[in-house]
Amino acid sequence: MVLLALVWGVHWVVVKVGLRDMPPFTYATLRVAGGLATLVVLLAVRGELRLPARSDLSVVASVGLGQVATSVALMNLALEVVPAGRSSVLQFTMPLWVALIMAAVLRVRLARREVLALAVGIAGIALLLNPAAIDWGSGGQLAGSAALLVSAAFWALTTIHVKHHRWAGTPLTLLPWQLLVAIVPLVVLTLLLENGRSITWEPMTVAVLLFSGPLATGFAVWANQSLTIVLGPLVAGTALLAVPVVGLASGALLLGEPVSALDLAGFVLTLAGVALLVRPAGSVEAAAATATAG
Repeated sequence: MVLLALVWGVHWVVVKVGLRDMPPFTYATLRVAGGLATLVVLLAVRGELRLPARSDLSVVASVGLGQVATSVALMNLALEVVPAGRSSVLQFTMPLWVALIMAAVLRVRLARREVLALAVGIAGIALLLNPAAIDWGSGGQLAGSAALLVSAAFWALTTIHVKHHRWAGTPLTLLPWQLLVAIVPLVVLTLLLENGRSITWEPMTVAVLLFSGPLATGFAVWANQSLTIVLGPLVAGTALLAVPVVGLASGALLLGEPVSALDLAGFVLTLAGVALLVRPAGSVEAAAATATAG
């Protein structure tokens, strides 16, 4: 959990740097390809590279398209115009959407604490999206922020599916196939929209791809799915509270991104809303014990 928070938190700055040398969809394609290549080699060495069971095809498609392809593409587009710190907070509103979807679609009755969490979180989002907090001169910050919220909603749907799916394989053995599914639309978008746009190859470009592929895609997506299966979608999402905190700190320290008082208030409210969704420790232990027994 700690490694996942550090990798994904710092990655917002890494992507911001990488987009200086690569078009967004090209970067997304190379990122997923790097993660895919790493997992194929790893599983081949372990003797665990095999086709997914038919019953796992739905979760292969769900994670590949709904989480990886959608979130990576929208993240890269948004980071061209939205600061890394704010982007990380907006993306990791995912637990709020998990709670909302579970209440509205699955008819799961939310506790008072969860209703309060939604109200506080939405208030934080409103502050982050208010006219005074957006640089209207850039022409794209509002659209970029909206794209991140859409990405968070897709991720929430995928997270619920991951938890309730009956797994024949494991997150590790299925991840190469999920990334293979994800890379197809990214390649198509790259060829259609970025054909002829070049990459500026520098040592930093290689370092960015090595971080984004094996670590932020291969390791992080596997770790996130594993946590979701054991802890459940709400708890797994709130366990990642440190990601936007690391993202905000990284953006300010490494990129010099300004953080206004209004931004800080939005960050605090959004994170407070997500934090309110954390279950008591006993519930987490019970969920882990149940998963282990199963």
